[in-house]
Amino acid sequence: MKSCLESFLIALSMYSTLPVKSLNWNAKNLRHAMLFFPIVGLLCGGALWLLWTGCLLLNCSAFLFAVLAVLVNVLITGGIHLDGFCDTADALYSRRPMEEKLRILKDPNCGPFAVFSVVLILLIQVAAYAQIYTKQTMWAVGLLTGGFWISRCLSGISVTRFPCTPTSSLAKTFGEHAGKHVGIGLMLLAGCAMAVLLIFYQWMAAVSVFLTIFVFLGYYHMQKKQFGGVTGDLAGFFLVICETIWLLSDAMLGGALQ
Repeated sequence: MKSCLESFLIALSMYSTLPVKSLNWNAKNLRHAMLFFPIVGLLCGGALWLLWTGCLLLNCSAFLFAVLAVLVNVLITGGIHLDGFCDTADALYSRRPMEEKLRILKDPNCGPFAVFSVVLILLIQVAAYAQIYTKQTMWAVGLLTGGFWISRCLSGISVTRFPCTPTSSLAKTFGEHAGKHVGIGLMLLAGCAMAVLLIFYQWMAAVSVFLTIFVFLGYYHMQKKQFGGVTGDLAGFFLVICETIWLLSDAMLGGALQ
């Protein structure tokens, strides 16, 4: 029980900004840390529900809600996944050889590809949130929370089951210590979430799940071909893309429910 608690604290301290401390970063605790990674998605969903409630009470505009929704997500996660997204964008769009791309991934400087990529992805997210707030009810928060959960399950699966690059540090730390059962556990968590969403949201959830699996397969081939394995930055890149696609599909299709 103590080991599970330590693993839980490691996941929260690594992937959220909650003020928790976990000093026992040993092999035993790291083994199960990724199983608790999806819980951060629940925190994002809970914060989104509180924000939606507050904006309704204050009669805020859809644009203000959308900007605050993106901001709250960044505040909870500390922007760790956006950092990986930016690093990967710089490396991927450089069109350099694999060795040079891996070097760019490790470079702390922010290049032009990262800047316009993150601006574009945030604009898409703001527009999607505004559309959802305008056309749908708070019932949509459940579907979005499912997206936060599933994207983290799949990101965790890639870290624990995909081969890591020689230059990887964070992904290697979690991936090497995670037992085979951790990857299987994340698959079960993702599968259960998908089943629940399909029951409650039916075809909308089906479309989102299909697109998510499609993106995951594309991510698998991309990291293998372009980088020779996975890194923490690549896992963050996938998570941001996955969440954005989930948001966009909900925004574009959700109006049909009204």
